[in-house]
Amino acid sequence: MKRSRSGPGTGGRVGPGPAHPAESGDGTRARLVAAASELLAEGGPDAVTLRAVGARTGVSRTAPYRHFKDKDHLLSAVAARSFGVLHDEVRAAVQAGGGPAGPLDALERGCVAYIRAGLARPRHYQLMFRDAIPFDDSGESYAAAGVALKYFDELLAACRRAGHVRAGEGKEQVIVLWGTLHGLVDLSLTGRLHTGKVDVSASASRLVRVLLDGLRP
Repeated sequence: MKRSRSGPGTGGRVGPGPAHPAESGDGTRARLVAAASELLAEGGPDAVTLRAVGARTGVSRTAPYRHFKDKDHLLSAVAARSFGVLHDEVRAAVQAGGGPAGPLDALERGCVAYIRAGLARPRHYQLMFRDAIPFDDSGESYAAAGVALKYFDELLAACRRAGHVRAGEGKEQVIVLWGTLHGLVDLSLTGRLHTGKVDVSASASRLVRVLLDGLRP
């Protein structure tokens, strides 16, 4: 059987080649994305290549190309996975209060978890909002971000029903909440807070309370 190889005009890129059934399923794709996530944590986006991901997972050299058309496609999948991890950590924090939590306490825990999760994985967080990552209704990242945003919308809705935040501002509140949380994480990661030595992670609870106080009736 003739093997796919690089040639003139390919830039040294290994083509998809014949399909290996064992390497064509969702399980292999998930392993490749997990490996790319590890490489991202270790060396940033430059460390993530289709060749490096294939080597780390032990698949054939052509397997990554059957799942991802290029590096940006792979990074987009990593970004979507990172949104999922962030969402899972927010949900876990909300549910970790022990017993039935009040809606305002639940929202506060979710906001604090968002900040700390973003700061704990800076390269993943910055990738999630990187310009090169497609962010429209056809992309993985868009859908994954939508799940996380919807959860905060639900937490806010519970607070409105309980009278903890103002009514009639649902859309505006979730935009302000998401934008503020993202701004705190992003400005902290880039060192552009310009407020002296503020440990945003350690101060997360106080910062979130200031934010939520602004939404009260």
